[in-house]
Amino acid sequence: MASPKTEIFQRKLAFLRQYIHDLNVYGALDKESRRREHYAIERLLQLLCESAADLSLQVLKAGGQVPPGSYREIFTALADSGAMPRDLANRLIAACGMRNLLTHLYDVIDMERVISAIEPALALYRAYDDWLVAHRPPIDDGAG
Repeated sequence: MASPKTEIFQRKLAFLRQYIHDLNVYGALDKESRRREHYAIERLLQLLCESAADLSLQVLKAGGQVPPGSYREIFTALADSGAMPRDLANRLIAACGMRNLLTHLYDVIDMERVISAIEPALALYRAYDDWLVAHRPPIDDGAG
């Protein structure tokens, strides 16, 4: 039987993959259709960032690292430890910067930026998924 932490990790990974799948649907749309669906696209970009941060936090905790306080710190810690390639960490930090803009409405949202973010986000989160599967440490409850 899988440990509760393993089950949580697998559930979070399934959410990440569902969000990638869902965003891919919007990638097939033309620009005008993307503009009409921008709220859904924005939400998926937000969910992808949050999922990647949650999963990465689990990896850090499993490695015995003190959990960082921000998304930037989470991905930086993985890169600093050598667990994650620096380029991937930097791309995740940039993507989560867009998430902050969308979530907190710091500025006027650039619709063209949102609708053109689909393909880069798909490539990024697919690469992240590949990294995660290949490099995550075993998740242990500490029981036993």
